[in-house]
Amino acid sequence: MLRIAALILIFIHILATAQVGAAEEVLFEDTFDSGLSPKWSVVGLKKEDYRIKDGGLEMRVHPGKATKETPMLMVLLPFDTSETVTASVELTVLDRFTEQAEAAGLFLTDEDSREFSAEKMNVNGHLVFSPPDVEFIGKEGTEGDPQQYALKFWPANDECGAIKIIVRGNYGHFQVGPSREGKYLNFFHSALRPKEPKRGFALSASGGPTDKEHWVRFDNFRVVRNK
Repeated sequence: MLRIAALILIFIHILATAQVGAAEEVLFEDTFDSGLSPKWSVVGLKKEDYRIKDGGLEMRVHPGKATKETPMLMVLLPFDTSETVTASVELTVLDRFTEQAEAAGLFLTDEDSREFSAEKMNVNGHLVFSPPDVEFIGKEGTEGDPQQYALKFWPANDECGAIKIIVRGNYGHFQVGPSREGKYLNFFHSALRPKEPKRGFALSASGGPTDKEHWVRFDNFRVVRNK
């Protein structure tokens, strides 16, 4: 009897896994094992600013604050923000960030600029996920006052898992996970511009020092659409 019950549970698990896989459409993925996919657009990056090494993409942290002109790798894809689309990438900081607001991460873009971010950032000497979770701490009726909200930063440990941008219902959501324990962290979310003619995702790093090089590493970039 126990053997039959166990077989039933295994069958249910296999069926559920197959249904999840069938519900996802892979729009783009790049493991970087065989070099950089030709679908990427190199925007402002010099050849010496990025490299493929040991099956991953390494990028130099660009000096200076992030602006519209900050270099990036971008891929445009056929989706809009009313759909449910998830982009994920594993991000490792190879050299300790030393500059305030030095950061690297994943970005939702329109045709040529960033709109929503999921980053690891140096904030007051601590490497954290940014933008953080925003918690309302005020009294009822004060929801419109920015001072009634608290920012909740979380240490950006590699064990937390991949960084993700989930686009759903014209909103962007920043999520991290799964961790080694199978847990997820949810951070900032925001409304998105709904009528951009082209959409995509980008990898970028900025805010680095001017007197030495800092590098980060990206692994297993993937974008899926839920059907």
